Amino acid sequence: MARGDVVGLVLCGGRSSRMGTDKALLDLGGRALIRYPMRALAGAADEVLLACGSEARYAELGAPLVLDAIEDGGPLAGLVAGLEAAAARGARWVAVLAVDLPGADTAVVDALVRRARERDLDACLLELERGVQPTFAVYHTRCAAPARRALAAGERRLVSFHALPVEGRAARIERVRPVELGADEAVAVNLNTPAELEQLRRSRWGDEDA
Repeated sequence: MARGDVVGLVLCGGRSSRMGTDKALLDLGGRALIRYPMRALAGAADEVLLACGSEARYAELGAPLVLDAIEDGGPLAGLVAGLEAAAARGARWVAVLAVDLPGADTAVVDALVRRARERDLDACLLELERGVQPTFAVYHTRCAAPARRALAAGERRLVSFHALPVEGRAARIERVRPVELGADEAVAVNLNTPAELEQLRRSRWGDEDA
């Protein structure tokens, strides 16, 4: 797939309050947790950006940082920063992964991008049994304007702009189950607590070579 119009974005600006420490830098299988979504996105995009919140963090990882326009803007602020940075780079698509998705797979990201491009979607989101996953998704950069409007209105959730018009029409948004993309729900397992991290450390991801 031609990747020149795709930018990757890791949402890593959260406070990790339930984890009790910065989850991005937690060790899993000999590498920092953030390295897993970075690696998955690097295979699907020409550049990977880190939406690190309102202050610069993780510069040591060697990826460009994008900062929230407002403090405590939640994941929506990170998405807005990423969409606007991607648009400034001439990209059309932003493939988004949360920082705590170690099972994320390049093939699934590619498949989401392909579907979004073929159907000219505004957003294509992975959907699990537990619900839609807006942090495992692909967004068109034209979503920047409605997303920023939602942010300015006080919204913080990634899905908050979906009801807003995009370029004067209803947003075109699709949800896709992993099985449709040749994957299972483990591709989007996420980590919020020390117990979840310890469980994953005993799994196949924890046994991978660094």
